[in-house]
Amino acid sequence: MDGTMDGTRSALIVASDDYTDPGLRRLRAPASDAQALAAVLREPGIGGFEVRTLLNEPAHEVNLAVEEFFADRRPDDLLLLHFSCHGVKDEDGELYFATSNTLLRRLGATAVAADFVNRRMSRSRSRRVVLLLDCCYAGAFERGMTARAGTGVGIEERFGGRGRAVITASSAMEYAFEGDELADTRELAPSVFTSALVQGLETGEADRDQDGMVALDELYDYVYDKVRAATPNQTPGKWMFGVQGDLYIARRARPVTTPAPLPPELQEAIDSPFAAVRTGAVQELTRLLRSRHAGLALAASLTLQRLTSDDSRTVATAATAALGAQAQPAPAKPAAPPTPPPEVAPAPKAAAATPPRAVPAAPERDQPRPQQDAARPAASLAPAAATPTPPPTRVDRAAASQERADPRLLAAGALAIVGGMLTFFALFPAYLGGYRPANNSADVQTAVILAVLACGAGIGIFVPRTRRLIGPGFLLGAVATAPIGPLYAIILPQTTGERAGASVWLNFVAGMVLVVAACLVGIALARAGEVRLVPRPPHGALPWLVVLLGVASAVAFFFQVRGQELVPGRGQAFKTAEDLAPVIWASAMALVVPVAAALAVPRQFGVALLAGWIGNGAAGLVYYTGFRNGLFAYILLALLIVIVPFARANRRAPDHGRESPPRAPGSAPAEDRGTSG
Repeated sequence: MDGTMDGTRSALIVASDDYTDPGLRRLRAPASDAQALAAVLREPGIGGFEVRTLLNEPAHEVNLAVEEFFADRRPDDLLLLHFSCHGVKDEDGELYFATSNTLLRRLGATAVAADFVNRRMSRSRSRRVVLLLDCCYAGAFERGMTARAGTGVGIEERFGGRGRAVITASSAMEYAFEGDELADTRELAPSVFTSALVQGLETGEADRDQDGMVALDELYDYVYDKVRAATPNQTPGKWMFGVQGDLYIARRARPVTTPAPLPPELQEAIDSPFAAVRTGAVQELTRLLRSRHAGLALAASLTLQRLTSDDSRTVATAATAALGAQAQPAPAKPAAPPTPPPEVAPAPKAAAATPPRAVPAAPERDQPRPQQDAARPAASLAPAAATPTPPPTRVDRAAASQERADPRLLAAGALAIVGGMLTFFALFPAYLGGYRPANNSADVQTAVILAVLACGAGIGIFVPRTRRLIGPGFLLGAVATAPIGPLYAIILPQTTGERAGASVWLNFVAGMVLVVAACLVGIALARAGEVRLVPRPPHGALPWLVVLLGVASAVAFFFQVRGQELVPGRGQAFKTAEDLAPVIWASAMALVVPVAAALAVPRQFGVALLAGWIGNGAAGLVYYTGFRNGLFAYILLALLIVIVPFARANRRAPDHGRESPPRAPGSAPAEDRGTSG
């Protein structure tokens, strides 16, 4: 047996369905009940009990069997006694279990007294006793029964004690149904109560927490729901008296197919945006793979399978290695010499002072109803070995992020800063002929905006907190139009015939440096697998709105610039030979960047990409139109407004593109792993 099912496991099933006294009607269920329950309890893969069945035996045989059943036991032995018969009370209110030779006028001599059973349980050394009563109480009969008695049963008074549990098929004022009929019919069919017991154990459905074991509380909850669904007029009862820990009645008969909720701390670590924290969670999941809790082991396996496609290569590699180690057979270990069983300490004497009367409403180990169980923290279901380590501190996270910094990203950040500075310094030398960009306000504003964006993106890549997603995304958006500088540097000297000044070459070098920085960022993201584009915009309507604004801005920019004079002050109109290629590139970026931002996962990368593009678009608006009113300007303003709820939605949006981990009912989805790390 497992460590959770130690000690001798014995069951005594007493069933009586045929009576000599005409006042006790024949019951149709006990014989079939006894056979079915004995079979499932005896099954080694389920109950593993040593089972003895008494069917239609006289009272003196049942009394002898009950006394022998409880005698010479150890404290850790699990004893299960099941009565399936009539329950009758005499004129003094004493409860008796009817046997085949029971006479209603001679209950003391011909029936099994509940007090006798209680005394035998009290004298037993076992502190794990389960009493199941599938009895029809005489005081609850409303028709078809000649025996008359009181209405109360007094379970807590008759069977109260330390280390025992009592489950009854019905309350004192209710009848225990057999099938959908009362017990005065003669057709053979299992009782609702015992058939629910057998079904819950045979199918494993009584294992409600998916740990691979059926505890007594789980079995009662399952039987309660089944009985109430079949016969609303019947309410099973449960009393727990001084039971320490869970009483495991059986193993789960079938493999666990539903994962149990992971501990909330571990789930938070799995959903963390920091790869170092998720890597630590993989270690805890690896421990859970070997857990006795089958549901947690299954949840760990499914979560590790999902993490094999994690954004971080470190996390994916660790998850793959954990699953690979699970698949390999463990090396054989030399057999350890047998050790004597530990000595069981006698029960403390203080417990003997427990009052004889227990309150059913507040038993020591009586668990909540299933509806309350669903709301319990998942951490209570996990073994001690699976307790996750606390998440790293802010210093640990920064150190881990710095350790995994990609040299390509650092190089891209440095190049972005250099490119931004070159863009600014290109204002002062001559461009073509005697024209200096510093003399035109539109050129100055454009250069300053682009320089600030490029330098800010480069600095963002050097900051550990924003290096993973925010810095790269902002850089790609901010330098999306960087090729325009080299394009003009190549085209203008040829079309105008004027000599190119130093400003032309500084713009050419600045643009190429920024293009190289963007390429390095793209390579780093591709190698790390940090960012991907999903086939369609995820997370609701906001991404669709971004896509729509991107399409509109591309069209608006092209036709606004194409159909008007360029910035006043330059003294030139749009010239196809000079301006068409740069304007086409800028229009294409006005479409591509917002669409990519809407499709990007994690969402925070998309937010940073869109923010960089809005700044870049503002620079283009200044350069080509001088902030002249037009449709493109309004669309750019709309994007600036939309980015606020678009960024806030990042905290609520799950990370699409990966299968969601198993969760407890009612739990919220994991946050998008877009937070930089």
